[in-house]
Amino acid sequence: MILNGKMLMKRHYFFLFAGLILFCANANAKEPKPLTQEQERILEKIEKYFNGIKSMQSDFVQSSTSGAFTQGTVSISKPNKMRLTYQPPTPVEIVADGEYLIFHDKKLGQVTHMDLDSNPAAFMLEENFTFKNSGLTVSEVTNEKGTIEVSVYKSEEPLNGRVRLIFRRNPFELKQWQVTDAQQIKTTVSLSNTKLNETLDDSLFVFKKPEKKSRPGDKGFRNRR
Repeated sequence: MILNGKMLMKRHYFFLFAGLILFCANANAKEPKPLTQEQERILEKIEKYFNGIKSMQSDFVQSSTSGAFTQGTVSISKPNKMRLTYQPPTPVEIVADGEYLIFHDKKLGQVTHMDLDSNPAAFMLEENFTFKNSGLTVSEVTNEKGTIEVSVYKSEEPLNGRVRLIFRRNPFELKQWQVTDAQQIKTTVSLSNTKLNETLDDSLFVFKKPEKKSRPGDKGFRNRR
């Protein structure tokens, strides 16, 4: 499939939410080895961590090996609600309103609605998450140098993408995620100043349709000089 410029830009910003919409994995990926008891315990700890989060707000920095860089704030309210607010000059906002994942390109005035299920990282917005019932396959679990790292992919689509989650061990918290796209460009998202389970305004997760600007030829248009 050939991506045009607009689709590539959307893919770049969707990478923030765990990687996320259109990335591809290495076609030569090997079958994962059976998990050890220690690795199973780590996954249970991650499940408990995610299920203990009812809301989250965090600053983020997003960078890639292509040289792209942006930053902003991510807000999450379970179930299935999220907002990504980018700092200028990035002209983008992303809202999950409980039903759709909505991409708004402010510069072009374009709005795109996508199913939440199309996102490999939608599990982060679930109220009751388990790896066994998530449709995900765990390909790797490591526990060393003060960090825990877990790689997952959608079981039915093993070549359509992998997300690597990185947790700090003490105190245990999600600090970073990484994605490598089809061009082998790695996108890294780092979190800071994370606040959990604080009350967030519901209006954060309501997408406000942009007002259409009048142009020459539109009814009621007035030419201002």
